Amino acid sequence: MDLKTEGYVVDVIDGRVILTPQGPDQDDTIFNIRSQVRDRYGKTVKTASDVFVDFPGETSLAPDVAILSSDAVPHGNRYVCTDVLAAVEFVSIEGDANDYVTKVAKYGRFGVASYLIVDPFRAVCTLLEGPQPTGYKTKEEIQFGEPVTLRLADGRAVDIDTSEFPAKS
Repeated sequence: MDLKTEGYVVDVIDGRVILTPQGPDQDDTIFNIRSQVRDRYGKTVKTASDVFVDFPGETSLAPDVAILSSDAVPHGNRYVCTDVLAAVEFVSIEGDANDYVTKVAKYGRFGVASYLIVDPFRAVCTLLEGPQPTGYKTKEEIQFGEPVTLRLADGRAVDIDTSEFPAKS
């Protein structure tokens, strides 16, 4: 479940209620990433922001950015995890275990090929690839300002320019 209320997103993840503040930095970064994907591939790769993705037998998630296969079809107001080529999350609370632990495990377990964590508190992107039952095989940290190559599940790749990502001081 994902509800928006007065500047917060309320997530129910694995039975826990989590309130996360939304702000202009997050919104700008999400738009930036979606625009870069669209500029590179046009409509042959779909993106969605804060749209539910179903994980069979588990709580749905609404990634900040889900990069979807071109043939992904929504089922009502949501997609299924097999439609997700890559996921991106923007850290809204410093050291958020939700992004760094819970989602790493879930995205890896369900085979999301690449998971990018954008952390403005550390000015770092963490790229996780090679999904496994407990998370990911590889982890690379890239400083803001350096490009990130996001490898999609279908074999394509998107170079993400991080030079305009906002860092918190």
